[in-house]
Amino acid sequence: MPVLTARALTKIYGSPKGGAATHALNGLSLEVDAGEFVGVMGPSGSGKTTLLNILATIDAPTSGSVEINGISPMKLHGSELARFRRRQLGFVFQDFNLLNTLSVRENIALPLALDNVPPREIHYRVLEVAGRLGITSILDKRTYEISGGEQQRTAIGRAIAPRPAILLADEPTGNLDSKSSYHVMQAFKDLNEKDGATILVVTHDPFVASFCQRVIFIRDGKLFSELWRGADGRQAFFQRVLDSLSLLGGEFSDVASARS
Repeated sequence: MPVLTARALTKIYGSPKGGAATHALNGLSLEVDAGEFVGVMGPSGSGKTTLLNILATIDAPTSGSVEINGISPMKLHGSELARFRRRQLGFVFQDFNLLNTLSVRENIALPLALDNVPPREIHYRVLEVAGRLGITSILDKRTYEISGGEQQRTAIGRAIAPRPAILLADEPTGNLDSKSSYHVMQAFKDLNEKDGATILVVTHDPFVASFCQRVIFIRDGKLFSELWRGADGRQAFFQRVLDSLSLLGGEFSDVASARS
């Protein structure tokens, strides 16, 4: 059953009357089933960031619809929309977006506290999440005392602590070295395979995409193609992703030294 359904999404920036309109999305549709790990790739200007912003309720489409767990967030406003975001959507950003004044423990607990989860429940959920992500030993450290990879795993912990319907990640390894990137992507893979987490990640990096079960390629705001990992090992799937990127075109020179 789909956790996320997007139908005929179109996003136009600028005024069509002025002749300077930009079609960031052109009738794009997609579904993500419960327990899927999906990557979205495309060259610069393909519309992948616009798509993520719409799915994350940061932006609204010009036309089309989005449903998450059967709910249309575009029909929600104010406190209802804020509550929907806290409970249904988990966000992981390239820049971590942690609060430096709080400890790792407090950063993970923050969305639960905002949602008035009882303190005892918060305590156990934080320990559960930290154990899953291998960061129990740093729970009482400040974010400036830990590595970039540990910061991103803390950000993942904050995102999954409320047990959202879907986890949305935007270039989650963009600020990490190769070793940290591997640990972060392995954490996503474990969450998906062991906990059944539903994950959608937008990335330019075939290394990141190689951890996914399915990769959607978009170009000019439309679905271009998609790959299913199937029985392939990660390195074989990595090569298939690279081959698809060569057909897709666009600027992917920044991943010329991609890690396999």
